[in-house]
Amino acid sequence: MSHLAPRTFDPDWQLRVTDRHGTALHGSAVLVAAEYAVTCAHVVREAVAGSGADEAGPGSTLRLDAPRGGPRWEATATVTADGWWWETSAPWDVAVLRLDRPAPARPAVPARHRVGDRVRVLGFPRAETGLWVTGRITGTGGSRFGYVQIDVDSDAGFTVLPGSSGSGVREEREDALLGLLCEATGSGGAGWMIPMEAIPRVWPTERTGADAVAAGGREALTRTARAMTDLRTLLLPDLRLDLYVALDPRLRRRLRADQDLQAFTTQLVVLAHEEYGLLGEVLGLLDEREDGSAGMIRVREAAAPLLGSSSG
Repeated sequence: MSHLAPRTFDPDWQLRVTDRHGTALHGSAVLVAAEYAVTCAHVVREAVAGSGADEAGPGSTLRLDAPRGGPRWEATATVTADGWWWETSAPWDVAVLRLDRPAPARPAVPARHRVGDRVRVLGFPRAETGLWVTGRITGTGGSRFGYVQIDVDSDAGFTVLPGSSGSGVREEREDALLGLLCEATGSGGAGWMIPMEAIPRVWPTERTGADAVAAGGREALTRTARAMTDLRTLLLPDLRLDLYVALDPRLRRRLRADQDLQAFTTQLVVLAHEEYGLLGEVLGLLDEREDGSAGMIRVREAAAPLLGSSSG
């Protein structure tokens, strides 16, 4: 990968994950809302192990700082209750973090990737204020379904170095956020990212102007997922498996029937509504199994604001 020309350090949406003294690098995190960031779950696991704390997961804390444009800022970040995916279900290696103070930068603007896109990645290994590498998206691959491969520019001296996990993969020119760097080859000549569209958006979304009508969408998603946890169809493992088998294959590929119930319902609602427009179909399958239960009535009431904008 090539080293891009230095830029002025306006506050950047990429943050750094270090130990409590700011000396040992664990990786990066990407600002997605004023007080929320995302990183790789394995970055959190490494940071927690380094602090001597218990096993990583929701509630784990780590230290973030902002060497690019916010040299005096640091924060404690906590993994949110509904923002942890580690190995058992898609997106496989993601943690959503709540910051204890606002970051000094504007959140990243997410965008969908396309095969052939030119991209660049900023990491902090061996460079406190960042080392740029460039490459091209070549297609899906890697160790997990849904990961996307990035081939590093072969005529340059820089590669993806250990400690780059959690870095944002950006469009080369527009700086939009396409994904989260999660793994690389031993040589660093290729890396893989988790696309932003694969990460359930469990953080608040800022909405203004024409988006005002949809301002309650996030709350409706949360209420719907929470209401689903009271359904007999989902509480009983055999009944949940029956529903899982009946789901659209696109949903099944990104869910596990045996995962934590709250995580299952949250992912199911977000994927069905925001990714595939299938929320109406999912609710229909639940209706068939719940047969007018009080719990299903509550689910329908919670989902009502979503169905007007869902193609399902």
